[in-house]
Amino acid sequence: MLIGACALIPSRALAELTDQQATESAKNTLGGRARFPFYDRASDDVRQLNVVSPADDELANRNTRWAGKKPKAPTPKPPRATSTWFGTLLEVVGLTALVISIGLLAWLIAKAFLKNETTETVVSKVVETSRSRDVDRVEALPFQLRKPTGDFLAEAQRLYEAGNFSEAVIYLYSHLLVQLDRHHVIRLAKGKTNRQYLRETRSRPRLRETLERTMVAFEDVFFGHHELTRERFEECWRRLGEFHAELERQERAAA
Repeated sequence: MLIGACALIPSRALAELTDQQATESAKNTLGGRARFPFYDRASDDVRQLNVVSPADDELANRNTRWAGKKPKAPTPKPPRATSTWFGTLLEVVGLTALVISIGLLAWLIAKAFLKNETTETVVSKVVETSRSRDVDRVEALPFQLRKPTGDFLAEAQRLYEAGNFSEAVIYLYSHLLVQLDRHHVIRLAKGKTNRQYLRETRSRPRLRETLERTMVAFEDVFFGHHELTRERFEECWRRLGEFHAELERQERAAA
């Protein structure tokens, strides 16, 4: 009992007391107002404490690291049959639309390609027919002319590039007459003269000017047997673009 009471006295103060004084101090402390469960004041002796032992399961759990039960993860629910069927339907519809789009695109490309080939074939045939008709009109020209392998203009250009300006102007003049006849500015006929064709263009001064300049160069070569210079031929050749533009303008106005 004395040992328990001494524990309540500060160690420094206890060291300064004698044994008798320490004993008296402990009694005074235990006999004070404070109540101590291990001290019986009436008998001045140690009181027996009844400690309840812990339950067996609590005692067993003290040495474990159990921190509580973890909540179980929710079990995923299987997808509904309706959702699976709807998703499959969307995939089928999407693939079908994709296949149809690719097929339609391929069909449009093939159609455009075939149309382009057909157009090129038709244009080629028209040009070839036109050239053939132009060459066939050589007999209606007011002079004798060797029939070219191509059209008159292509032959004139070939001769010009070869440096044969005198013969090139003959085919250039022939080209002008055939074009004027095709656009109904003049009418080619066997036996008509160059001056007659020139008079038929009097209502079209721009066409008349080009035709007259080329006609004079042609006559100097064909009838006068003069050599034509590059400069004179190029003067006639440079007017060719204006000549064709005037014919096209007339054709649009008539339409």
